[in-house]
Amino acid sequence: MKKTLAAVAVLGAFAGSALAADVTLYGKIDAGLNYTHVSEDGAASTDDFAVKSGQNSGSRFGLKGTEQISEGLTVGFQLENGFSVDDGKMTQGGRLFGRQATVYVKTDFGELAFGRVGGLDSGLGSYDLIADAGVFGTGWGDYTGAMSNFFVGKTDRYDNMITYKSPEFAGLTLVAQASLGEDTSSNTEEGGHLADRYYALGLGADYGALTGALTVSMQDYAGLKDRLADNGIVKDIANDDDGYAVTAFGAYDFGVTKVSLGAQYFDNVAQARGSKTGTWVKDTAGTGGEWEYGDVETGLTGFGVMLGAITPIAGGSLYTSIGYADYEQSKVIVEANDKADYKVYGVGVGYQYPLSKRTYVYTAASYTKTTENEGAATSKDVDTDVTEVMMGLVHNF
Repeated sequence: MKKTLAAVAVLGAFAGSALAADVTLYGKIDAGLNYTHVSEDGAASTDDFAVKSGQNSGSRFGLKGTEQISEGLTVGFQLENGFSVDDGKMTQGGRLFGRQATVYVKTDFGELAFGRVGGLDSGLGSYDLIADAGVFGTGWGDYTGAMSNFFVGKTDRYDNMITYKSPEFAGLTLVAQASLGEDTSSNTEEGGHLADRYYALGLGADYGALTGALTVSMQDYAGLKDRLADNGIVKDIANDDDGYAVTAFGAYDFGVTKVSLGAQYFDNVAQARGSKTGTWVKDTAGTGGEWEYGDVETGLTGFGVMLGAITPIAGGSLYTSIGYADYEQSKVIVEANDKADYKVYGVGVGYQYPLSKRTYVYTAASYTKTTENEGAATSKDVDTDVTEVMMGLVHNF
């Protein structure tokens, strides 16, 4: 909902210029309950029941605006903050505008943007192309909608990004991105990443009922060892080669249901495994609280697929999804070992019901199974089973 006057009031210092532009104050508040049960071979199972913020979709508020400089020339901006309803803290490492901070110029030849924004294969931000590859997008809990469980090469938000988006031609839109500097915030929070540089090219397609996209991205880890050291982590990195990911999806709306199918191949991506992708994991096994980052030492290579549907039922929408991923270490640290390998299976179902044009309730449940083999001669498969159940309320403004 547009609230031009409210936005001007919030940013009183900019009142003079804001009156000449179209400024929108917007936001989303998501709060609910979450139950997660984790069972791992050889370890005690855990149960967690908590109030969660941003399960269905991250809680946020933002400002965006445009000004028409002349015919065919428009300048615009978007500033978006992420926060947690349960404790009031800012997310994305405590940044004021951690979700997005961009300014852009738009002409008949396309749109050129500068600033922090999600990669085009991240499922995040204004220029993403793959969010619809999974029916849950990147929301719906830590596991139910965790696209990164299956698309391990899924990227994140990046600082210092340059983005070009072409005009639509015959239903096709080209998007190109380059991040000229790594994340400048501490990598101990959501939104942190390890790439020094990020480059991506993608093509989106929109033909009404039929939509899709194809993206190719590269992450340059040349300074990975130094990046870890800057965060107090000393590691002998066995693999700092570039990482690559190719992602594609297609979706068709049959009217009675909308079906989507997505797939990704990734090579040497320095991400944590499964649901821990993109987050730091504190190692408490006798290291005095050293921070580790999944398989950053070796990288991961493999593929993932997702199939899902959104079906209108009883005034709301039913979401169903299944996914599978199969990947292994890109390199091994111990020469006598084979590459560690992982297989992930997941199924999820959710329901969303609107109470008004701006408010809806949701509920969902999922089951995820990860089978891991560390690659040593005596290693056995270790299964981790996760069940997640959630419910919540979202209000948009």
